[in-house]
Amino acid sequence: MNIIKINNLKKAFTLAEICIACGVLMALLVPVLTLLSKGSSGTILNRNQIMAQEYISNVIAFYNARPFDDDELKAKDGDETKPIEEELKITNMGITIKVPEELSKLVKKKTVQIKDFSNSDMPYKYKLITATIVWLQPGETKNREVTMTSLVTER
Repeated sequence: MNIIKINNLKKAFTLAEICIACGVLMALLVPVLTLLSKGSSGTILNRNQIMAQEYISNVIAFYNARPFDDDELKAKDGDETKPIEEELKITNMGITIKVPEELSKLVKKKTVQIKDFSNSDMPYKYKLITATIVWLQPGETKNREVTMTSLVTER
């Protein structure tokens, strides 16, 4: 008679081995996830910076398109800083300029400064326009700012 011996030993991982494997896996994933998170926040910052620059560029173009003596370009006492309206409309072209929705929730201040140099001793009349937008990026304590300046001359 042949005797057949059956080995019923089951092989499995112990709880200690599973805990060590999970610890090693977590230690490897934490830097990767941190890197992805930083990359994402950097992308959002770049997007907001680009939207702010585009908006301020459009505001400057709005004021540059105005005639030299336009009411929008009049400055009290030759130097005036005023808030930028929610919507700037160019009625004859049907264009409206406003802060992009993603950035509008973060904006702290939007101003335009108009300095009139028409009364100086210079032979040319001109106005200096400086538009600024200030916003606070989520998770930061320091305000971000974009400022552009333009010159408007009498035509």
